[in-house]
Formats: sequence, structure tokens, C-alpha cells
Amino acid sequence: MSAYPCAVLPGEVDCFVESLRRFQVEDIGSESWFDQNEIVLKLTQQAFIEATTKQEDIIKEKLLIEGKIPVLVHEAYCILVWRMRILPHLIDSKNAQTSFIFYSVFYYEVNIISLLETILFHSSCCEAIGDTALDLVDYCAQALGLLIGHANNEHRLDDSRELKQESTKNEVERIMCEMSFKIGIKCVNILSYMMNNLNVLPLSTTNRVIKTHDVPCLIAEILHVKPWLRKTGAGFEKFQDGHWTPVHGEDVLKVTKDEAQAWFCLYALLFNQEAMRNYEATDFRRKEIGKCVGLLNDHILDQVPALSQLKQFLYAFQMGSDSTGRQQVKLMLDELPEIKDGLLAAAEKTGWDKITQRHLKIFVELSQDKIGSIAKRLAVAYNTHILEQFSGPDTIRSLKQCFSCGKPAEKKCSKCNSTYYCSRNCQIADWTKHKELCHHLKTL
Repeated sequence: MSAYPCAVLPGEVDCFVESLRRFQVEDIGSESWFDQNEIVLKLTQQAFIEATTKQEDIIKEKLLIEGKIPVLVHEAYCILVWRMRILPHLIDSKNAQTSFIFYSVFYYEVNIISLLETILFHSSCCEAIGDTALDLVDYCAQALGLLIGHANNEHRLDDSRELKQESTKNEVERIMCEMSFKIGIKCVNILSYMMNNLNVLPLSTTNRVIKTHDVPCLIAEILHVKPWLRKTGAGFEKFQDGHWTPVHGEDVLKVTKDEAQAWFCLYALLFNQEAMRNYEATDFRRKEIGKCVGLLNDHILDQVPALSQLKQFLYAFQMGSDSTGRQQVKLMLDELPEIKDGLLAAAEKTGWDKITQRHLKIFVELSQDKIGSIAKRLAVAYNTHILEQFSGPDTIRSLKQCFSCGKPAEKKCSKCNSTYYCSRNCQIADWTKHKELCHHLKTL
């Protein structure tokens, strides 16, 4: 008997995976949709446990055998369309008083993207995406655009007093923004896995990546805005293992898994000859991507030595001494993504007003008994205590320690506002070593 906890019992895996199906926008909130919401949650938890504890990848294999990976891509896009076209009308309603029911929709999308992030690490799963790879690239590109916008807004920290007074509409919009941030971070990883496996994806995927979305420039901007790092009144916080965690001293410069994947994504694209043959290296692109050279300092290269080759390439790319885009190959037939257009067409056939009225009754105009029933169901479904011991090792020191002697400390370096010292003597003794670090921290 396994010593590890299970989110899905062995006898349930086949039934759960086989039951996964495509829903339309109008179906969101239905009884069968809520059933699938819970199933996806459990599959996501189990896949995470299997990956974290290095067990046999039962969930991944079953999804592959049943051909359900494209279904997951469809479902992620379905929620995206719902958020864009239906949700604004629901939260604008004067009867919108209960926000937690909307969360079930947001978490459904997050769970789907989390499941894709877990399984797409494997080349076989990337290949199994098939034609929906184009749709997934589109989805990830828009998620990265929102992530850049979020980072440029400096990760505004909400005042607890403001949160108590916010309206239902503002609360839903805030939660949706938080979910979009998490999805954006996960999409960085998904794109990295896909770019490392471009050779098994449809040929049109490269065109979508290079010509439609200019993913190299998009990733370069992600690396510059550093969405996984934010300044606070007390110093810095890093987004790691799904949470914002205080970091001090050298830990501020430690490369997170998400940051590393962003670098690997850029590396995979720039060193892919087929992709770069179709990439027109304009002056703007050379400038934007070439700026990444300045980010590849000794601290990063020491942690990820493989990026040294990327730094050399970027120097040449920045100066225009490469041959990218000179022998562009045009496909005779270029495939196009179909999921979004299919969802929009089906919704238009039913009628957006009709769908909105139906969803007002599901999410807004609820009796107290119905609200209580849904609350109990969601409370049971989102009980994730079994994941606590597998959330990953805490690699960041949150305890305030003197950077020189290791004793408890409360005073910070006034220049970088991040490194703690227990006394003036310790700070002076450590200054020779801290000087370079201090400079890097000030530039963040």
C-alpha cells in the first residue's frame, strides 16, 4: 500500500479521465459542469502528487491514452471566453452579492492550466496536443500580455481596510486579477515546454509563435519586468510555489523555477534554426531581445551555467551579426486555431443575451438555500490539505537573520533595504562582500 496520500483512488482514475468532455460557454455552471470542475481539481491534485513524489505518472498516461489533452485546452479557452463576454454583465448586476460562486469558475481555469503545466513537461504530452497547439499558444500569449501589465502595475498590495469595504464587483475583479497572474506564471512554463518540443508540434505552431505573437520579444519583456519579484515596504517578496514569500539578502537574487523557465524558453527559441529562419530580426527586435544581455549577470550564470551560451548569442544578435530571417520559409497551407471561433460561433447561435440571463440565475439570483448548498459542495471539493506536505521545500529564508553572523536581526542595510544585520559592527565587517550584492539589489 502506498505511503503517499491520494486525491484520486486507483479505481477512479479511468472513470474520471474518460468522463472529461468539452463544454460550451452556455454550459458553465450547470450540474454536469460542476461535476467536471471537481474531477479536474482531483486530477490536478493527483498529477501534482505523482510529479512531486516521483511516482508513476498514472494521470499523465491515462490522459494520453484517452486523447484528453486537447479537451483541457478547449476548457481553458471556454472559461476565457466566459470571463471576457459573460462575467462583466453578471458582476454589473445590482443583485450580485455573493462572490464565492464566481471563484469556482476561476479555479476551474487555474486547475486546468496547472494540470497542463504538470503534464506538458513530457515531450509525449506536447505531441499529443495536436492541432490545438495553435490555440494553446494563443491562450498563453494573451496570458503573458496580462502578466506584463500586472508587473508594470507594481503588484499593488491591497490594504486590509480597503478589502473590508470593497463591493462584490471589485472583489471579483481583484480575485480574477490574482488568478490571471497565477495563470500567466504557469503559461510561461507551458510555453517553455512547448518551445523545447517545437519539433513534435504542428508546423504552423512555429509561424504562430514567431509571426503572430512574436514570443521572443514577449519573453524578453517578461524577463525584464520580473513578475515573480516585487518590492514591499519591508523589502522584497518572490512568487514561488504559488505564494509570495519574503526574501532577504542573496535570496533576492536566487533564480526561481519560473524565472529559469522563462530563460529556457528564450534559449529554445533563439537556438531553434527552423524558428529563427522565419524570424525577421528588425532593429526593434534586436534592441528588445538584446537588452537581456544586461540581465545575465554573474549571479544568474553561476546558478544556471547553460545560459552562458545564450549570453554570447545575444551579444551577436544585438550587433546584427547573425542571419535570422534571411531565408524565410512560407508554408503552402498555414493552419489556424479553431477553438475560440468555435466557442464564439456556438454562443452566438444560442444568443449572448440568453446565455447571460441563464447565468444570472445560476451565479447571481440565488436563494439562501441554494447558496448554502453550493457553499458546502465547494468547501468539500476544495479541501486541499493532502497537498500541504508536497508544496515543495522552502528554499527561501523568511527568518530575519544577520547576514554576517546568523543571529536574529532587525536592522537593514539602508541602501538595498533587504540585507539584515544584528549590529553596526557586523554590517561594517560584511561590507566588502556585500558591496557588489548591494549594487544589484538597488537596481531591482
